[in-house]
Amino acid sequence: MTGIAAVGITPPSVGYRFDVQRNGERYCTATFNYHGGLQSVPVECDVLDGRSDSAPRDFDRHGFDFVEAPSAVRDWRDSDALDAVVRPEFGAFVRDYIGCDEAVVFPFIARSEAAAAKVADYGPIEFVHSDFSDDYGPMVTEAGRPYRQFLDPLLAAQGLDRGVVADASRIAVVQGWRNTGPTQADTPLAVCDATSVDRERLIAHVVPFYGGLRLDFEILAVRPPDDGAADRWYTFPAMQPDEMIVLRTYDSACADAGRPFWTPHSAFHDPHVTADPSTRRESVEVRALCLWN
Repeated sequence: MTGIAAVGITPPSVGYRFDVQRNGERYCTATFNYHGGLQSVPVECDVLDGRSDSAPRDFDRHGFDFVEAPSAVRDWRDSDALDAVVRPEFGAFVRDYIGCDEAVVFPFIARSEAAAAKVADYGPIEFVHSDFSDDYGPMVTEAGRPYRQFLDPLLAAQGLDRGVVADASRIAVVQGWRNTGPTQADTPLAVCDATSVDRERLIAHVVPFYGGLRLDFEILAVRPPDDGAADRWYTFPAMQPDEMIVLRTYDSACADAGRPFWTPHSAFHDPHVTADPSTRRESVEVRALCLWN
């Protein structure tokens, strides 16, 4: 097991189908791979249209939002432009959006078939997970953790030191996701309403390596829902590059209050889309460590 792409992705054992009443407008039914011990468990779930008027719009409560976010980038395959433009754009966005004092923006990740051929973790991840566990706070504040070798240079590049993290009154991680390839891709992103996933269903897994780096961070895998308590999944059909899904993957304020800080998400095969070279997904995502004084 090396990266997220390897966590729990084994031949499925048994599948389930839940038909329950959900809020929102149904977009499709799709299969999601949940944690099942040594094997993943495929579960057919309704996927709701996040563009509908009834879809959640409360980021703090539900863990995600959908926003218009125009960018100066014109070529989303130009890595130099992404590094020079997307990261500062996202830093400015997230400081305004969530109201933090500092936003330490991580290197972007461009997911595509070509990227996955070089680094398996950079393909669409078809496994229900949230990026970080309760251990995220200690991981970024304690000296000697492998993750600090990744984080400390990012802090230094913004003129910050470890103390600003250790002394922060609140720590959060916010991610922005853009579809930069076909508007109807064969493995788009779906996000799950955080309020529909109880803490007891989350299992921490250590990911030793990610993107070729030794990081030793924990993700949260998600057990399948019980009958009558299916998860509320949302997707945003036909996304344009100037639209963005914003999701929360850690927040110390939520953790301290006993509220969900996780936002499960996964790629899924859209039954409306034929899987062929013309529909293969390309996307760009960027994360920011948000700090409050």
